[in-house]
Amino acid sequence: MNDVSVRVSRELLGHFEEEDEGFTWRIVTGDEAWVHPYDPENRRRSMEYHHKQSPEPKKFKTKASPGKVILTVFWNSEGVALPGFL
Repeated sequence: MNDVSVRVSRELLGHFEEEDEGFTWRIVTGDEAWVHPYDPENRRRSMEYHHKQSPEPKKFKTKASPGKVILTVFWNSEGVALPGFL
């Protein structure tokens, strides 16, 4: 751990000892992850059953996939406080 992490950890511990559990209820934390967009409607269409005599499905122009996006989520002791996509 670096000096800043140790100092912040000690400050948080001091607040916890002074205020007991009331302090932990105000803590907000967060995380982020790269995710791939998923469109269940397109997935469902691609899984439709066709027998051998059915006409060839029409090909439509597809939109370029947006690729990956970052999902950010912040939460506190009561649950998710702020979800978002970047």
